[in-house]
Amino acid sequence: MRRSRLSTALVPTAVAALVLATAACGTERQDRERVAAAATGSPKAPSTAPTAPSAPARAVSTPPPAAELVTGSAHRRVRAQITPENGETVGVGQPLAIVFKGQRVDPALRAGIEGRLSVRTSPQVTGAWHWAEAKGDTVVHFRPRTYWKPGTKVSLDARLERVRLTGGAAGAADRRVSFTIGESMVSTVDLKAHTMTVVRGGEPVRTIPISGGEERFKTRDGIKTILSKDGRVIMDSRTIGIPRNSPDGYYDAYDWSMRETISGEYIHAAPDNAEHFGKRNVSHGCIGMSETDAKWLYELSRKGDVVQVVGSAGKPMDTFGNGYGDWNLSWEQWLKGSATGERVG
Repeated sequence: MRRSRLSTALVPTAVAALVLATAACGTERQDRERVAAAATGSPKAPSTAPTAPSAPARAVSTPPPAAELVTGSAHRRVRAQITPENGETVGVGQPLAIVFKGQRVDPALRAGIEGRLSVRTSPQVTGAWHWAEAKGDTVVHFRPRTYWKPGTKVSLDARLERVRLTGGAAGAADRRVSFTIGESMVSTVDLKAHTMTVVRGGEPVRTIPISGGEERFKTRDGIKTILSKDGRVIMDSRTIGIPRNSPDGYYDAYDWSMRETISGEYIHAAPDNAEHFGKRNVSHGCIGMSETDAKWLYELSRKGDVVQVVGSAGKPMDTFGNGYGDWNLSWEQWLKGSATGERVG
């Protein structure tokens, strides 16, 4: 039986801020719009690995303009939501993400705001901010040109108190966050070969037979990251419009589940599909594998690890609004969304 799901696990606050959609295991039907589809604010890009830049990086040599500060109490105060959380260790694909929930940020003010977002890294990293609007929120993400180097220490000093965001809103408080980049783990899911190749610390460590989304529910193509490790998750066909009592209906629990998208793509154990692993794609969009392989992968993984899906012919991964699709933009495309260009932390 083919499976999908409704997660009973709580979506972490910082992830939820990326725009929550119906939680179903896999993409929704290809002939209908995703519920409350997020406006990415950036073009979709081919799913190419961000490791082959076409031009040398240039660091910004002039400071950004001063931010506008507000006085008095007439302005709405917006508290920025930030991920990763302070003290976390995350994977090499985890962007530094700031969300202004339910708030538009005036493009004319963004350069000054970037100047109030001080990123420090050890060792030093060249990176850039990128702005987008997603379903009523404004998001700004910082990432390097290529995946973070393992062991990098990152700190953000976001001096946003009283900083004007638009005519009637300002930042509510300053925020400081520090996090560490863990060991590199990059997995490639090849839906034509029906395999997941796991590369840890630059070395292939296992090739796992898998099954992905079938023709009606193709897995999103492109680069994603692990958003959360949710363990056991209840999967319910009603979340993608299939009654439980229909031939394709289901309601069941699946172990070792790791979320990749807000809309509900997971990597998880799928013992009921064991006969299909390594042979054909039969799921509603999730990546299924044996209990043994799923447990092994779950125990090695962390938030921010990279999962790249190739051979899907499905929708491209959303750049914003459905998880972290940041790495599907080339560096040149990324810089087009920045108000101040490259920065050296």
